[in-house]
Formats: sequence, structure tokens, C-alpha cells
Amino acid sequence: MKYIRKHLHEGEHVVQEGHFHWLWYARAWAALLIFGWLIIGIVYFIYEMIRLQTTEFGVTNRSVVMKKGFLSAHVTQLSLEAVEGAKLDQGIIGRIFGFGGLDIEGRGEGEISFPTMANPSEFLSALNEAQMAAEKEPVQRLADEIENHDNAA
Repeated sequence: MKYIRKHLHEGEHVVQEGHFHWLWYARAWAALLIFGWLIIGIVYFIYEMIRLQTTEFGVTNRSVVMKKGFLSAHVTQLSLEAVEGAKLDQGIIGRIFGFGGLDIEGRGEGEISFPTMANPSEFLSALNEAQMAAEKEPVQRLADEIENHDNAA
């Protein structure tokens, strides 16, 4: 989460970090062990480890963000207000081992398709909680201002 944490705005903080499931690391290691004697096994291992280490995704108190890329950064971000729906895709094996896919749909053509991650339902739950907190924030701020005004008078 180096990139996302580095680019937070004032008052913004990370609510939930997404992670790849350990099976994706195991898959890269298995390719190296099985096909390592071939160049393709080494190339696949290096490619996959770079991809796993340079992909970040998380929920902040203001947005949901995914960053991909090693030398260049490709960032997709939706503000919490723009999130309109989500699609969680978790098969039987994913349910057993705790991984799955998640697509977040935003207003218009905005969409973030996350790579298969560990605990996608936990990530989605954190997104929903952040949305509810963001909706309550302006109302709470207004209530605090009214209370402060009444106390000052």
C-alpha cells in the first residue's frame, strides 16, 4: 500500500487494504518448480511476482482505489459517493479457501474490476461501512455546528 498511502489527501485514511490470496503466490512458485528448467517457468515466476508486489487496492474513507504497474502507475479510483453497486464472484473453491473476484460499479462508465483477492466479502463490507460513514459525516458536521452555535449564544 505504499502508493495509495503516499497519495492520501488531508483527512483521508485507509479503511481496508486488499491482498492477494496465498494461492496466487503458490501458483507462481509451482510454475517455477515445475517449469523452472524451461525459460518460460522463470519468466512466468518473475512476471507474476512483480504483478503481485506492484498491485495495490484498498478502501479509504473517501474512495476505493486500485493501482497497477511497476515502472508506470495505472490508478483507478472511485469516490464513495460514485459507487452504485458491486458484484462479488466466489465459486465453491473460492468460498472454501477464502478468495474471489470483486467488481465495483460506479456512476456512468466507471468500474473497477479487482484481481482475485483474499477475503473479497470483507473488502466489500469495509467499502459499505465506509460509504455509510461518508453519508453520515456531513449530517454530523451540521449537527455539531448547530450545537456549537447554540452553546455560543
